[in-house]
Amino acid sequence: MNGFFGYEEESPHYDTAQVCRNGHVINDSFHSSSEFNQKFCDKCGEATIIACDSCAAEIRGDYKSPNVMVISGHTSPAPNYCHNCGQAYPWTQTRLTLARELADEFDELDSSDKEKLKGTLDDLVKDSPKTDLATGRFKKIMAKVGKDSYDAMRGIITDIISETAKKTLFPGQ
Repeated sequence: MNGFFGYEEESPHYDTAQVCRNGHVINDSFHSSSEFNQKFCDKCGEATIIACDSCAAEIRGDYKSPNVMVISGHTSPAPNYCHNCGQAYPWTQTRLTLARELADEFDELDSSDKEKLKGTLDDLVKDSPKTDLATGRFKKIMAKVGKDSYDAMRGIITDIISETAKKTLFPGQ
């Protein structure tokens, strides 16, 4: 059946996103706009992937809907977790590991606070019932560190924390 402007109608679907292993979205329309694909990231030089390392499901990209044309020039951020198996993507896991390592470097915190801080990180990334508790703990513990330490942690986690946590921890961003 012919659709809009004589093109074949297609059902709504997600295209595939191409993302570097550090989380930079290269192309959110890997199949339909393949001219923008890259083997390596032009921001950091890392190799790009289009599928989950754990289950091989393609990374969800731009949502395509028949007869709807969106002109935004905006690329959605890389997802944190695979929609098919729930495993963290490499960029999420790397940032969580770095944040935990950084927490161990905070001389202002005792070992108990360091462990609590590290324990909140997974709950900041996921939008779940535990997110509110995690944001409260994070704020309380991070109030004990200096501005440089706070800014370093913020730089590592901002791209991966949930929108709920981001609005609470970094309003106006």
